[in-house]
Amino acid sequence: MNGTGLLEAETFLFVAEYGGFGAAARELGVTQSTISRRISLLESRVGVRLIERTTRHVALTDAGKSYASELRDILLRLRHAEAQAQRGAAEPEGLLRITMPTAFGRACVIPCLTRLANRHTRLRFEVDLSDRYADLLEGNFDVAVRLASTSQSGISERYIASADLCLCASSAYVAMHGPITEPAQIVAHECLALQTYAPRTSWNVIWQGKRTEISFTPKMVVSDLFALADFCRAGLGVAVLPMYAIGSALADGSVVDAAPELSFVPLEVFAAYAHGREKLPKVAAFLEALNDIGSVGAPLKKR
Repeated sequence: MNGTGLLEAETFLFVAEYGGFGAAARELGVTQSTISRRISLLESRVGVRLIERTTRHVALTDAGKSYASELRDILLRLRHAEAQAQRGAAEPEGLLRITMPTAFGRACVIPCLTRLANRHTRLRFEVDLSDRYADLLEGNFDVAVRLASTSQSGISERYIASADLCLCASSAYVAMHGPITEPAQIVAHECLALQTYAPRTSWNVIWQGKRTEISFTPKMVVSDLFALADFCRAGLGVAVLPMYAIGSALADGSVVDAAPELSFVPLEVFAAYAHGREKLPKVAAFLEALNDIGSVGAPLKKR
């Protein structure tokens, strides 16, 4: 069974377990059309209908029930054999496929990955830097580095570190407009926002021990974190930025903390992987390398 066939087979088991395309799609973090396409390809490959579809529900055919029963045992043995083979290797080796957010990956993960590559020369790498949400099963990744915890069936997570956030501006901007001493003052400023899946038009601020959400109309929306930091450094307005993007500018004085009395909930960094894959030497070596985050590459904490 090739990698594509394995993915289709695993998808079929999710449909069988959760009783429908919609539930399986939610568990796998993909669309229902993706689930439907995989099942159709699987049925074409095996040559029989495995699932009866109606407008209200899906049900396994007799062939589908038999296939699911056999498939569970086969996939379990396959995963066990893969883990045993990897554990038997004295040196981490083979292809390690990783996905991570673009800016955080460049600033913090790539330095750790460079150390890992120099330490274990038999490893090969495919590194995806992207700000889209990458599904581990859909993308066939070994590990996803994420800036938030995401609950997903069949996926384990390991906490790695946290990254402080700071409301920053150039020293010239603060000299002209004054510092921000309470959340309500934010809306009077030129706010520069990061666009991820949608433009960010509010910030969650902690002030005097209480959390409050401040909505604003952004002067500028930017899809690249380092470009946002550049605009902030140029004096165009204020922006909430993680330390790994702005720490060096704070250190050299080209930007300042525009709201030293305000704070923000730090970003939390997690490594996500399919259950059991942390036992593979190549994955275990990468997780160990991530322990260097914060000591190599860009800083994570305010000083």
